[in-house]
Amino acid sequence: MDCSVVITTYNRARLLADTLRSLSAQQVPRALRWEIVIVDNNSRDETREVVRRFSETSSLTVRYEFEPRQGQSFARNMGIEVAEGAVILFTDDDILPKPDWVPRMLSTIATGDLDGAGGKVLPLWEAEVPRWLASRRGLLPWLALTEEDQACMLEYPLLVTRRIVGASMAFRRGVFEEFGRFPTTLGHRGARLYGGEEVEFVNRLLLKSKRIGYDPSIIVHHRIGADRLCKSFFLRRHFDHACGQAQFLPRARDGGIFGVDPWRYRQFLESTWTTVVHTALRRPDAFSLQLGLAIAAGSILGMLKWPSRRHFDGGR
Repeated sequence: MDCSVVITTYNRARLLADTLRSLSAQQVPRALRWEIVIVDNNSRDETREVVRRFSETSSLTVRYEFEPRQGQSFARNMGIEVAEGAVILFTDDDILPKPDWVPRMLSTIATGDLDGAGGKVLPLWEAEVPRWLASRRGLLPWLALTEEDQACMLEYPLLVTRRIVGASMAFRRGVFEEFGRFPTTLGHRGARLYGGEEVEFVNRLLLKSKRIGYDPSIIVHHRIGADRLCKSFFLRRHFDHACGQAQFLPRARDGGIFGVDPWRYRQFLESTWTTVVHTALRRPDAFSLQLGLAIAAGSILGMLKWPSRRHFDGGR
């Protein structure tokens, strides 16, 4: 195979069906040999049936794999293991790629002699964007959006404005054979939105002088439903992300309180008081304080969850 498109999915059969239809509309050269690999990460809905119906009516090579270990990194790593393509493209089950997504991704890697590439991820709002979110563009990256207009080569460490994300990224197979896969202690895991696995993996490659590019002409659309357009989603996202990243934070040298430095507890209590007061008074900065408090709480819980500092697990 010239390339494999890996889609990981969890309880989103309806959205997955639309993603598969978008992929079936790809305008690729006749000589291109490619496949679609769907990795079902313990879905309880009609995912298997959706894939079966699609495969029966599509002229594409479609493969269904089941990954029982809960976690997007486990699912992506399963996709890498079974994929037969020389280049492996990744997208998600709520993504609608443009018809030229596959050929543009492959062309960007080939013409730039790159080890990996990614492109724009634009929002497809499925509900009205609330004013509080429209006025806080700094929150949009938490929706896995990348909207930069300038092509660039990525540099270590990744920046929010210069990055690629799992909704639209590709790598040569060789990088996985040489540097391992996605860390399984990170990434979304069921309802826990830890994230961070893509950043860790790309940074790992950049530290080894691998060439990874961002091309704004590679475009997908990210379907964003009403459930992600509420403050509770962003609070949970910040909390879970901090909880996942806490496994890499240094532990208290003197043992602390269950391995956590006392200053973290003091900071959390002070932040709680300030946040409660500003929220009660409806101050303009109340939501920002709530996000900061979610990060502080997630960090403490994560350090309690992982008593000793974790190291990269090699994608196992």
